[in-house]
Amino acid sequence: MESTFSPRRAELLGATLRRLVRRGARAHIANLLGKTRPEDVALQLHGLTPAHQVLVFRILTAEYPESAGVVLTELEPPQRRAILEELDEQEIAELLEKMAVDDAVALVGELPSEVQEQVLELVDLSELEDVRAQLVYQDDTAGRIMDPEYLSIHSEATVGEAIAHIQASRDADNVFYLYVVDASGHLMGVTSLRQLLLEPPERRIAEVMARSIIKVHTDTDQEEVARLASRYDLLAIPVTDSSNRLKGIVTVDDIIDVVKEEATEDFLKMVGTTDTELVYQEKSIRVAGIRLPWLLLNLVGLAAAGTLMENFQVQMADTLFLLAFAPVVMGMSGNIGSQTSTIAVRGLATGQVGLGEGRARHFLWQQVKIGAVLGLACALLAAVGAAGRELLFGAAGGSQVSVAAFATVVGVSLFLSIVIASFNGVGIPLLFQRFGIDPAVAAGPLVTTFNDITGIVIYFGLANLLIHQLVR
Repeated sequence: MESTFSPRRAELLGATLRRLVRRGARAHIANLLGKTRPEDVALQLHGLTPAHQVLVFRILTAEYPESAGVVLTELEPPQRRAILEELDEQEIAELLEKMAVDDAVALVGELPSEVQEQVLELVDLSELEDVRAQLVYQDDTAGRIMDPEYLSIHSEATVGEAIAHIQASRDADNVFYLYVVDASGHLMGVTSLRQLLLEPPERRIAEVMARSIIKVHTDTDQEEVARLASRYDLLAIPVTDSSNRLKGIVTVDDIIDVVKEEATEDFLKMVGTTDTELVYQEKSIRVAGIRLPWLLLNLVGLAAAGTLMENFQVQMADTLFLLAFAPVVMGMSGNIGSQTSTIAVRGLATGQVGLGEGRARHFLWQQVKIGAVLGLACALLAAVGAAGRELLFGAAGGSQVSVAAFATVVGVSLFLSIVIASFNGVGIPLLFQRFGIDPAVAAGPLVTTFNDITGIVIYFGLANLLIHQLVR
């Protein structure tokens, strides 16, 4: 099979595949798929319509069943679910029989519960015993994504015996580390292949193994697994049960998938949608229904802001000139809040921002100080702009407006709005995290709408306090 790492090759492959699909040239499609690596086939499926994706995948399963499972695991979850919806139970079962256990678990986990049982009944139970065992773990945990096939050895074995054991395990994939266990399967230590090669063959494993082990529990969230792997530069992390028995390992390929999946999920939540939209991208009404709740929330918030503006205007006659800078205050506070909340959500996701040991307070205070600096710079510019506008154009309706008072209202309200928006941008995600709610939800329309309303209240509230100085 040819590699298609070159962007030019990838472009030509995609164009060729689309042309052959439009022509319905099944034999030519099969020939092209046979010459292309499964990972590159998965990449090119993105450029096809959902119907054409299913067509190509069916050709792949018929002609190259070994590659079909790899392609399926390389697809994004929404694409994978869309294709699985078009396959019958027998087709899915045949795919499972040729997949690695951890990949098969991920695939079965995305099926509806009733379909899961039908599929598992069609497959030889001896082949999928590990799959059934892993399905008992919760979604998005280490137990669900771990690979139960790993290399381990008794602590009393010698280095020579360990090397012979590795050589005899020809079917083992992802051999990064050799895990050391006792007679009951309890994890005692770990050693690298490099360490084994550097030690005398007669030396006992217990003497060369590292006893300080970075490990996770079967119930550990997959995000925490990815954070640990990144922090300690690990290629695999052992997974143990509550009794410290080694149950499996999470390998680097699964860790990369977790990072991509979690990052995509967070970004989609931050703009008020989910990855379900990608599954139904051809169904406009379904996609609109996914986006609608957040937009309605934004609509309510903006309507509330408009109502506040109207009430303030009723209370303060001859102050239409204030409307000129209302969008400035709302927009700037909303933008600063979005920036700060994005940084906060990302920091929480990567572990750089935590809730303990004063780290959250330190981060909050740091962002408020940054907001104060930005607010001061923007407030000075806005105040000068407000003063210049009044000097050049004057107030509407012939009212006598104090230039100094107007500049003060604009500058001070913008400064306060930006500082408070910075506080909200960090505080709301931290609050969500504290109560076990995904903080990414707070980084989208929620923070923006809240800061819009806050900005309006500050702007017109301050103008109301200084009304006698503003209009004479």
